[in-house]
Amino acid sequence: MNKESQNETIVFQPDGTSTGVKQKAVISTSARLQNYNDQLKEGLQHGISFTKLLDQMVSTNDPHELLDAASKLISFRLNTAFLVFPQQYSQADFYLIFLSRLLQQHSSDQLILQSSDRNRELYHEFPGINTAGYFIFQIDPVNEGGAYYVEKQTGEKLFYLNFSKHILKFNAAAITSLLVVNYQEKFVYSTIKKFILLLIKIGDFFKEDYGFDVDFNILDPSNSAVYPIIKTDLPNGALDKLFVVASQAGYMLKAGSNGEAILELKADLVVTFGDENQLIGNGRSQWAINVKDKEEDLSWFDIIFNYDFIRDWYLNNLDVLEIQTDRRYFN
Repeated sequence: MNKESQNETIVFQPDGTSTGVKQKAVISTSARLQNYNDQLKEGLQHGISFTKLLDQMVSTNDPHELLDAASKLISFRLNTAFLVFPQQYSQADFYLIFLSRLLQQHSSDQLILQSSDRNRELYHEFPGINTAGYFIFQIDPVNEGGAYYVEKQTGEKLFYLNFSKHILKFNAAAITSLLVVNYQEKFVYSTIKKFILLLIKIGDFFKEDYGFDVDFNILDPSNSAVYPIIKTDLPNGALDKLFVVASQAGYMLKAGSNGEAILELKADLVVTFGDENQLIGNGRSQWAINVKDKEEDLSWFDIIFNYDFIRDWYLNNLDVLEIQTDRRYFN
């Protein structure tokens, strides 16, 4: 019998004829074991690559190495077909770890990274307001590399961060809802201001370390900042209401030389309402708000938090006065 006939199966047909069918060579047990062992080794090596990235993120003092490690870990898939790791950090957790490490590199430890065994998640606490809630990241399901910084109890998205697009955008609507509507009666201004200053620091770090495009939105304290409202043209009705409530509170809303409305709250603190061309001369007719103070440390957020009559007026007229946010990321 030759070698070919050894790999044939003889099939006898009903008419008495027979045919030979070749069989595929059977994989030996030793070959299967070798393949299994190779796959395990590959999975373990994959896991070692993960630990090297994690080592880099938790130990490096270089901001670019930190961002590189975090970006790779967020997209890293640790499990393989032959090796599954039952306990893993989520994508959202890596954003939290990254942000904590970034603050640590800048000697800022105001955000405390905590772990919840009950919810099996990491989260941030800010001392002073931690009795009301805590903060996590939620992954953007649409844009790769993106995540929202969210207050867990309310679901308010304070800012949007995207590593791939190199952007950080603050959300006026969520900041107003959480820190003004929700927290204004729970916490004193000095406590909230510390949290606001931390948010501004985070934006500054992304600009300085990575060149990110940062939109501070309602938090921008610069005297040159303008806060565009959702109504593009002159909100006459709302300004008439402001004139009345300002007068009742002992302030006078005055008309400026270019048609803008000016509210002087105290020496060296003036709020102006007008189109952007009137406010900063950029040629745009979009209506906006501008805040000027001597030290350039107050924003529209500070104004609505501290002045009751302005806060009530603003909140009661959000349909025309709400500060715009980037609708590509905030609905």
